[in-house]
Amino acid sequence: MAALAPDSLARSVLEPVLAVLDAALPLLPAGRSLSVSVEEVPGLFLLDGDRLLLSTGFLGPGIVHPDEPPSPLPPLDRWRRAAGCVLEAWALRVLAEMAGKSVGSDWRWIGAAVHAADMVAPELGLGVNELGQALHTGDPGTFPRAGVAACRAWVGLGRDPIAQIRYLLDDGVLSPSEWLSLGAWMFSHVPALLPTPVARAPDADIPLELAAWRWVPLKVPAHPRGGRIRVEGDGAIGDAWAVAGRDHRALVGSAAGGCRLLAEPGGPVGEWVVASAEAFGQVMGARGVFFRFAASGALQVVLADAFVGPLAAVSVAGEVGTSGVADGRWGVAGQYLLSFQDIVPVGITMHSRGRRDRFMMPAAGFGLAEWLAAMCTAPWGWILEEDRLILRGTMLGGPVQVRFRREVAAP
Repeated sequence: MAALAPDSLARSVLEPVLAVLDAALPLLPAGRSLSVSVEEVPGLFLLDGDRLLLSTGFLGPGIVHPDEPPSPLPPLDRWRRAAGCVLEAWALRVLAEMAGKSVGSDWRWIGAAVHAADMVAPELGLGVNELGQALHTGDPGTFPRAGVAACRAWVGLGRDPIAQIRYLLDDGVLSPSEWLSLGAWMFSHVPALLPTPVARAPDADIPLELAAWRWVPLKVPAHPRGGRIRVEGDGAIGDAWAVAGRDHRALVGSAAGGCRLLAEPGGPVGEWVVASAEAFGQVMGARGVFFRFAASGALQVVLADAFVGPLAAVSVAGEVGTSGVADGRWGVAGQYLLSFQDIVPVGITMHSRGRRDRFMMPAAGFGLAEWLAAMCTAPWGWILEEDRLILRGTMLGGPVQVRFRREVAAP
């Protein structure tokens, strides 16, 4: 067997799969001769320079090695596993020579070795079991052999996995967003590559803390307000915005540093006063309109001698105002989108401002009361810049932009 030098005991273990090894080894990069023996070693094998030590567990008498890697799929017999160990050890040694480093034990090393062995000898079924484990746990950080899923995802995304691994072993950085994209490919495509159905990694809820190199499906129960999921640390999430009143599903990935996921309200919580507006082709001034966004999703609009209207109506603003309170709710409608619900005016009145000709009358049905009701008809985009808030939406058939400034204390 070219470049492979098994002793008599190792040859007896490998005899049923020698033909597979003869065909597969020439497909891997050439290297120095690798001696193979059978000795007492932990796990499946130990690679010591140019010496491969196979575990005595390969001598039997069982069909499966006692340290067969965990997988939700049926285990490999010890002969196929022994052949896989030879190919993986060869790949690890070549990879170490390319990287100029000692062989490591994390998912980059082990996943790449499994991938290389599986590519040259797919009949052994090495990759299938590890892909099943990746789908079942989403955790190459704990199960390094499941790192073959990242290599398979790179292939599916049109990239060279060995080139990617060499970059990482040369102190390259795998960003959280790229790691997340590998997990998304894995969860979408691996089920079709498996011979039997495998339950995917279980859903998780927030708050959540993740160790390095994990992919976790999230399922956050519906909340009346919705919210935003904040990622702290070295992680990324597919969709951070949970829409009000809906269960939220997303995929999260934790890269080298691990991460935490926490809930945020997802809106401009605090007290704001309307500074100005643009609507129907006009710039409008504003006075005395206060919005209070509570973290709970409650909304209160306070009108204190309020007026919103075109600059040409300044004389009217000096004569009348509107006062009262409107309670309602706000919720998340998407990424930087708000929805308003059930804004109900309570005792809103229009009144005079001067000492003469004083009057007061109900304001429901027109003016600011109608404006508040119209805010509930469609979502509003929002932008927060330090102490400035801008809402953009559609009202009464036309585009509207409302500008706010933060109010330290409402009247």
